[in-house]
Amino acid sequence: MLMFSDLARTSIEELTLAWNRCWQGYLYETKYTEAQMKAWLEKCQIDLSQSVALKNSDRIIGFSLLASENRLGWLAGTCVNPEFRGQRLFEPLIKNQLNNADSLNLRGIQLEVLSQNHAGKVYEKLGFRKTRELYVYRYTKDTPIALVPRNQGGGLFREAILSDYFQARNEAGFLPSWQRREEYLKRYPSLQAWLNSEGTAGLLMTKESLAVLDAWTMAWEQADKLVATILSKTQGDFSLTNQPKDYLTAYLSQHGIKPNDIQYEMSYS
Repeated sequence: MLMFSDLARTSIEELTLAWNRCWQGYLYETKYTEAQMKAWLEKCQIDLSQSVALKNSDRIIGFSLLASENRLGWLAGTCVNPEFRGQRLFEPLIKNQLNNADSLNLRGIQLEVLSQNHAGKVYEKLGFRKTRELYVYRYTKDTPIALVPRNQGGGLFREAILSDYFQARNEAGFLPSWQRREEYLKRYPSLQAWLNSEGTAGLLMTKESLAVLDAWTMAWEQADKLVATILSKTQGDFSLTNQPKDYLTAYLSQHGIKPNDIQYEMSYS
Protein backbone atom coordinates (compact mmCIF):
# COMPACT_ATOMS: atom_id res chain seq x y z
CA MET A 1 0.00 0.00 0.00
CA LEU A 2 1.41 3.40 -1.03
CA MET A 3 1.23 6.30 1.40
CA PHE A 4 2.91 9.64 2.17
CA SER A 5 4.45 10.67 5.47
CA ASP A 6 7.03 13.10 6.77
CA LEU A 7 10.59 12.05 7.61
CA ALA A 8 10.72 13.46 11.14
CA ARG A 9 11.23 10.12 12.87
CA THR A 10 13.40 8.57 10.17
CA SER A 11 16.83 7.43 11.37
CA ILE A 12 20.02 8.43 9.56
CA GLU A 13 20.57 4.75 8.76
CA GLU A 14 17.14 4.35 7.13
CA LEU A 15 17.40 7.65 5.24
CA THR A 16 20.87 6.78 3.94
CA LEU A 17 19.66 3.40 2.68
CA ALA A 18 16.66 5.06 1.00
CA TRP A 19 18.86 7.76 -0.57
CA ASN A 20 21.31 5.26 -2.04
CA ARG A 21 18.50 3.03 -3.28
CA CYS A 22 16.41 5.77 -4.88
CA TRP A 23 19.26 7.57 -6.69
CA GLN A 24 20.23 4.45 -8.62
CA GLY A 25 19.93 4.84 -12.38
CA TYR A 26 20.03 8.65 -12.45
CA LEU A 27 22.61 10.40 -14.61
CA TYR A 28 24.64 11.14 -11.50
CA GLU A 29 24.22 8.42 -8.92
CA THR A 30 24.95 9.80 -5.48
CA LYS A 31 25.91 7.34 -2.77
CA TYR A 32 26.37 8.46 0.83
CA THR A 33 27.70 6.95 4.00
CA GLU A 34 25.70 7.69 7.13
CA ALA A 35 28.28 10.31 8.16
CA GLN A 36 28.03 11.99 4.74
CA MET A 37 24.23 11.95 4.92
CA LYS A 38 24.28 13.58 8.35
CA ALA A 39 26.69 16.26 7.11
CA TRP A 40 24.50 16.88 4.01
CA LEU A 41 21.38 17.35 6.13
CA GLU A 42 23.17 19.82 8.39
CA LYS A 43 24.83 21.74 5.55
CA CYS A 44 21.54 22.15 3.69
CA GLN A 45 19.52 22.79 6.86
CA ILE A 46 17.00 20.18 5.70
CA ASP A 47 13.81 20.07 7.75
CA LEU A 48 12.85 16.39 7.93
CA SER A 49 9.53 17.26 9.58
CA GLN A 50 8.56 19.16 6.40
CA SER A 51 10.17 16.72 3.97
CA VAL A 52 8.10 13.97 2.39
CA ALA A 53 8.53 10.21 2.13
CA LEU A 54 6.62 8.01 -0.29
CA LYS A 55 6.29 4.59 1.30
CA ASN A 56 5.25 1.15 0.15
CA SER A 57 4.12 -0.37 3.45
CA ASP A 58 6.99 0.74 5.74
CA ARG A 59 9.66 0.97 3.05
CA ILE A 60 10.69 4.37 1.67
CA ILE A 61 10.46 4.20 -2.13
CA GLY A 62 10.71 7.91 -2.82
CA PHE A 63 11.30 11.18 -1.04
CA SER A 64 11.51 14.94 -1.39
CA LEU A 65 13.82 16.83 0.97
CA LEU A 66 13.00 20.43 1.84
CA ALA A 67 15.47 22.95 3.20
CA SER A 68 14.43 26.42 4.29
CA GLU A 69 16.31 29.49 5.41
CA ASN A 70 15.29 33.14 5.68
CA ARG A 71 11.79 32.14 4.51
CA LEU A 72 13.13 30.72 1.25
CA GLY A 73 12.81 27.02 0.50
CA TRP A 74 14.98 24.69 -1.57
CA LEU A 75 14.25 21.16 -2.76
CA ALA A 76 17.47 19.37 -1.85
CA GLY A 77 16.68 16.10 -3.59
CA THR A 78 13.59 14.40 -5.01
CA CYS A 79 13.65 10.91 -6.48
CA VAL A 80 11.79 7.61 -6.75
CA ASN A 81 13.12 4.08 -6.36
CA PRO A 82 13.90 2.60 -9.82
CA GLU A 83 11.54 -0.31 -9.12
CA PHE A 84 8.62 2.13 -8.96
CA ARG A 85 9.48 4.57 -11.74
CA GLY A 86 7.07 4.85 -14.64
CA GLN A 87 4.07 4.60 -12.31
CA ARG A 88 3.31 8.36 -12.26
CA LEU A 89 4.46 8.75 -8.65
CA PHE A 90 6.82 11.70 -9.11
CA GLU A 91 4.11 14.32 -9.67
CA PRO A 92 2.02 13.41 -6.58
CA LEU A 93 5.25 13.32 -4.55
CA ILE A 94 6.04 16.93 -5.52
CA LYS A 95 2.42 18.00 -4.97
CA ASN A 96 2.53 16.53 -1.48
CA GLN A 97 5.78 18.37 -0.78
CA LEU A 98 4.36 21.70 -1.96
CA ASN A 99 1.27 21.20 0.21
CA ASN A 100 3.54 20.51 3.18
CA ALA A 101 5.54 23.66 2.49
CA ASP A 102 2.42 25.86 2.53
CA SER A 103 2.40 25.84 6.33
CA LEU A 104 5.86 27.46 6.42
CA ASN A 105 4.73 30.69 4.72
CA LEU A 106 7.77 30.69 2.46
CA ARG A 107 8.55 33.49 0.01
CA GLY A 108 9.27 30.84 -2.61
CA ILE A 109 10.89 27.49 -3.30
CA GLN A 110 13.89 26.91 -5.55
CA LEU A 111 15.49 23.86 -7.10
CA GLU A 112 17.99 22.88 -9.78
CA VAL A 113 17.32 20.23 -12.40
CA LEU A 114 19.58 18.99 -15.19
CA SER A 115 18.43 20.20 -18.60
CA GLN A 116 18.05 16.63 -19.92
CA ASN A 117 16.03 15.45 -16.90
CA HIS A 118 12.36 14.98 -17.83
CA ALA A 119 11.46 15.90 -14.22
CA GLY A 120 11.79 19.51 -15.34
CA LYS A 121 8.54 19.17 -17.29
CA VAL A 122 6.76 17.96 -14.16
CA TYR A 123 8.08 20.93 -12.18
CA GLU A 124 6.86 23.32 -14.88
CA LYS A 125 3.45 21.64 -14.92
CA LEU A 126 3.14 22.23 -11.17
CA GLY A 127 4.02 25.92 -11.37
CA PHE A 128 7.81 26.12 -11.23
CA ARG A 129 9.38 28.47 -13.77
CA LYS A 130 12.89 28.51 -15.15
CA THR A 131 14.80 31.50 -13.85
CA ARG A 132 18.26 30.95 -15.39
CA GLU A 133 20.80 28.39 -16.56
CA LEU A 134 23.57 27.17 -14.27
CA TYR A 135 26.67 25.52 -15.69
CA VAL A 136 28.75 22.58 -14.49
CA TYR A 137 32.43 22.40 -15.45
CA ARG A 138 34.91 19.57 -15.00
CA TYR A 139 38.27 20.60 -16.40
CA THR A 140 41.49 18.60 -16.23
CA LYS A 141 44.99 19.42 -17.41
CA ASP A 142 44.63 16.49 -19.83
CA THR A 143 41.71 18.17 -21.61
CA PRO A 144 42.68 18.36 -25.33
CA ILE A 145 41.74 22.04 -25.57
CA ALA A 146 44.45 24.02 -23.84
CA LEU A 147 43.33 26.82 -21.56
CA VAL A 148 46.16 29.32 -21.40
CA PRO A 149 45.30 32.60 -19.67
CA ARG A 150 46.51 35.66 -21.54
CA ASN A 151 47.90 37.13 -18.34
CA GLN A 152 49.39 34.88 -15.67
CA GLY A 153 48.11 37.19 -12.98
CA GLY A 154 47.31 34.72 -10.23
CA GLY A 155 49.65 36.56 -7.90
CA LEU A 156 47.43 39.63 -8.02
CA PHE A 157 44.83 37.77 -5.94
CA ARG A 158 45.39 38.07 -2.20
CA GLU A 159 44.11 35.77 0.52
CA ALA A 160 41.10 37.33 2.22
CA ILE A 161 39.11 36.80 5.38
CA LEU A 162 35.65 35.36 4.79
CA SER A 163 33.73 38.47 5.84
CA ASP A 164 35.66 40.58 3.31
CA TYR A 165 35.16 37.94 0.62
CA PHE A 166 31.38 37.81 0.97
CA GLN A 167 31.09 41.58 1.37
CA ALA A 168 32.98 42.07 -1.91
CA ARG A 169 30.82 39.45 -3.63
CA ASN A 170 27.64 41.14 -2.43
CA GLU A 171 28.83 44.62 -3.41
CA ALA A 172 29.84 43.35 -6.85
CA GLY A 173 26.28 42.17 -7.44
CA PHE A 174 27.03 38.48 -7.97
CA LEU A 175 23.83 36.45 -7.51
CA PRO A 176 24.70 32.95 -6.30
CA SER A 177 22.65 29.79 -6.57
CA TRP A 178 21.27 28.16 -3.40
CA GLN A 179 24.33 25.97 -2.80
CA ARG A 180 26.63 28.95 -3.16
CA ARG A 181 24.84 31.31 -0.79
CA GLU A 182 26.94 32.75 2.03
CA GLU A 183 25.11 30.80 4.75
CA TYR A 184 25.55 27.51 2.90
CA LEU A 185 29.23 27.95 2.03
CA LYS A 186 30.19 28.94 5.57
CA ARG A 187 29.12 25.48 6.75
CA TYR A 188 32.10 23.93 4.97
CA PRO A 189 35.10 23.43 7.28
CA SER A 190 38.52 25.01 6.64
CA LEU A 191 37.65 27.59 4.00
CA GLN A 192 40.23 29.67 2.14
CA ALA A 193 39.29 32.75 0.12
CA TRP A 194 41.06 35.00 -2.39
CA LEU A 195 40.10 38.41 -3.79
CA ASN A 196 41.62 40.66 -6.41
CA SER A 197 42.66 44.13 -5.30
CA GLU A 198 39.61 45.78 -6.88
CA GLY A 199 37.15 43.43 -5.17
CA THR A 200 35.60 42.48 -8.52
CA ALA A 201 36.64 38.81 -8.58
CA GLY A 202 37.04 36.09 -6.00
CA LEU A 203 37.72 32.43 -5.35
CA LEU A 204 36.67 30.20 -2.43
CA MET A 205 38.09 26.72 -1.78
CA THR A 206 38.49 24.15 0.96
CA LYS A 207 42.01 23.91 2.35
CA GLU A 208 42.14 20.10 2.51
CA SER A 209 40.66 19.00 -0.80
CA LEU A 210 41.36 22.17 -2.83
CA ALA A 211 37.81 21.89 -4.16
CA VAL A 212 36.54 25.04 -5.87
CA LEU A 213 33.37 26.02 -4.04
CA ASP A 214 32.86 29.47 -5.50
CA ALA A 215 34.44 31.53 -8.28
CA TRP A 216 33.15 34.75 -9.79
CA THR A 217 34.18 37.90 -11.59
CA MET A 218 32.18 40.96 -12.50
CA ALA A 219 34.88 42.38 -14.79
CA TRP A 220 36.03 40.91 -18.09
CA GLU A 221 39.61 42.14 -17.61
CA GLN A 222 39.87 40.03 -14.44
CA ALA A 223 38.67 36.73 -15.98
CA ASP A 224 42.10 35.58 -17.13
CA LYS A 225 43.63 36.38 -13.74
CA LEU A 226 40.86 34.45 -12.00
CA VAL A 227 41.39 31.41 -14.21
CA ALA A 228 45.16 31.62 -13.65
CA THR A 229 44.55 31.68 -9.90
CA ILE A 230 42.21 28.68 -10.06
CA LEU A 231 44.68 26.64 -12.10
CA SER A 232 47.59 27.52 -9.83
CA LYS A 233 45.65 26.54 -6.70
CA THR A 234 44.26 23.28 -8.14
CA GLN A 235 47.39 22.13 -10.00
CA GLY A 236 45.53 22.31 -13.30
CA ASP A 237 42.33 20.37 -12.49
CA PHE A 238 39.12 21.93 -11.31
CA SER A 239 35.38 21.38 -11.07
CA LEU A 240 32.89 24.20 -10.77
CA THR A 241 29.17 23.69 -10.26
CA ASN A 242 26.08 25.89 -10.40
CA GLN A 243 27.89 28.69 -12.21
CA PRO A 244 25.55 31.38 -13.59
CA LYS A 245 26.44 33.26 -16.74
CA ASP A 246 29.15 35.78 -16.01
CA TYR A 247 32.49 36.91 -17.40
CA LEU A 248 34.08 33.67 -16.19
CA THR A 249 31.72 31.50 -18.27
CA ALA A 250 32.23 33.84 -21.24
CA TYR A 251 36.01 33.56 -20.88
CA LEU A 252 35.89 29.76 -20.68
CA SER A 253 33.66 29.63 -23.75
CA GLN A 254 36.01 31.90 -25.69
CA HIS A 255 38.81 29.43 -24.95
CA GLY A 256 36.80 26.43 -26.11
CA ILE A 257 35.79 25.17 -22.67
CA LYS A 258 32.13 24.23 -22.76
CA PRO A 259 30.11 23.22 -19.70
CA ASN A 260 29.82 19.49 -19.10
CA ASP A 261 26.21 19.94 -18.04
CA ILE A 262 23.55 22.59 -17.80
CA GLN A 263 21.08 22.87 -14.96
CA TYR A 264 17.94 24.96 -14.86
CA GLU A 265 17.39 26.96 -11.74
CA MET A 266 13.65 26.91 -11.13
CA SER A 267 11.45 28.89 -8.77
CA TYR A 268 7.97 28.39 -7.31
CA SER A 269 5.99 31.06 -5.51
